[in-house]
Amino acid sequence: MNGKPIPSPRTVAARILARWLLTGDFPDRLIPENTPQRNLVQEMVYGAVRWRRTLEWLLTGMVSREPDPETKAYLLIGLYQLFRMDNVPAHAALNETVEASKADLDPARVRFVNGVLRNALRRREAMLSDLSRTALGIRLSHPDLLIERWSRQYGDAATAALCEWNNRRPEVFVRLRGTDTPAHAALREQLSPHPIATDFLRVPAGTAVSELPGFETGTFYVQDPATQLAVALLAPEPGMRVLDACAAPGGKAFACADRMQDKGVIIAADLHEDRLRRLRENAARMNLSCLQVVQADAAAPAGAAIRAHAPFDRILLDVPCSNTGVLNRRPDARWRFAPEKLETLTRLQAAMLDAATALLADDGSLVYSTCSLEAEENQQLVERWLAANPAFRMDEQRTSLPPDSGMDGAFAARIKRS
Repeated sequence: MNGKPIPSPRTVAARILARWLLTGDFPDRLIPENTPQRNLVQEMVYGAVRWRRTLEWLLTGMVSREPDPETKAYLLIGLYQLFRMDNVPAHAALNETVEASKADLDPARVRFVNGVLRNALRRREAMLSDLSRTALGIRLSHPDLLIERWSRQYGDAATAALCEWNNRRPEVFVRLRGTDTPAHAALREQLSPHPIATDFLRVPAGTAVSELPGFETGTFYVQDPATQLAVALLAPEPGMRVLDACAAPGGKAFACADRMQDKGVIIAADLHEDRLRRLRENAARMNLSCLQVVQADAAAPAGAAIRAHAPFDRILLDVPCSNTGVLNRRPDARWRFAPEKLETLTRLQAAMLDAATALLADDGSLVYSTCSLEAEENQQLVERWLAANPAFRMDEQRTSLPPDSGMDGAFAARIKRS
């Protein structure tokens, strides 16, 4: 065969990381679905992004100048393996990273990467000791802005625990649906329940969801237990008309359909085509007759596909947010957080509330939800919006704060007409 050689996972990971360093693109969208050894590539990319501040602090102590992005990417990938991946032998990680760098770097930069990583391996214990005495933001790789905000809101101890939670590898949970089948029994035998939300089953690390029994027949769907806050508040019933205005990848819409016994109408909408593609794939696997997938902008006047079913008895408005409640799943979001971006988000969230409530039936209810921990996107935004819209009132709200909740951070508020 005369095809090009397949690049090593470390080469692929370094190329993705270098692009992220240059562009700030979403890392999950930079990793192709068909990437060989995708789990290893994702572990190195997400790990280096998650621990970026810590790794850069380690690197600063060993270099006299900022490396170019390509070189830096290999150094961060190598340091992540040496300091955070206990399942990879240190010398193997070093040698394979240096070897992988030859695909992209000239000999001088390869020697530089080799020298820095060997120095780090020799000094590892001393560097870890020095690291343990640094400030929380360096030691646990979070921006000072978030640490200061959380310390004011939750206290220092809770903030440290939250940072440690954010640095854990995220767990994957599934929720069973339908009546008992052999696939249900096999899943209960193979998977363990969440300690608090026991109807959610934990998928062991390294297990592909698509390989679990019942995947193709829609026996289960992937969903974090924190999403139950919004669905439980929404409380859809059989025969209702429901709008899930930001539905991808579909877990909340599927939970609504199950509560409705597949009777009624659920419009599962999303703005972005790439997210819609995944939503449609999941919806086809669920084989739900009540579910209709449409492309729509929840912040703009509804299109014909949505207006045809309005007014809605229930509306789920799971808005775009800062993602600070899911930083273990979205490690890059911590580095994008900024006051000006928060202001932009809250304007969008309020606009989405304006648009969605116009579609609500007189006796209907809307659940506004986020995966944010920031009051500006949660309680404060809802209270400010209600003050400007006295025709509506707050009915109930719920929050999840990790690690105490044992699940992702989330906020949900049920809004009804006054």
